[in-house]
Amino acid sequence: MSSTTSNQILVFKINNELYGMDILKVQEILSFMPPTPIPNSPEYFKGIINLRGTIILVIDLRSRFHFDKPMDPENCVIVVVAIGNKKYGLVVDSVSDVLTINNENIQSEIDIHSGIDSRYINGLVKSNEQMIILVDIDKVFLENELDNLTNKVNNSIVQ
Repeated sequence: MSSTTSNQILVFKINNELYGMDILKVQEILSFMPPTPIPNSPEYFKGIINLRGTIILVIDLRSRFHFDKPMDPENCVIVVVAIGNKKYGLVVDSVSDVLTINNENIQSEIDIHSGIDSRYINGLVKSNEQMIILVDIDKVFLENELDNLTNKVNNSIVQ
């Protein structure tokens, strides 16, 4: 009997497409709360929220993935994730499920034309006749990108 490795993923929706990320990265899911904007920030960075005394940077994945249609604050949620030793809020359209997937079912050789940078993508997995794009949340941002945003926020708060 062969053993297969499986992982749990959080399935979320952006622009009517299904995406999945490692559930171990997810800290919590929040109703959308308008972030406090920080001037002169990248378009995908929506601002900061205070979550029980912790400042969380809020990033719009729709914008980060270069989708044209802006987020709808009335119909989105914030997924709080751990990247490195910090927490970030990722705005997605909705969260639909937690699935257990077998790693052998992940199709890693894919050709994506959706405008998403392929460095974020771990592969595709099929569930209930729907394709889910697996996102490596650690690779959605360039190496120093989040640190630069954090420094910018810290400098804005201090001033």
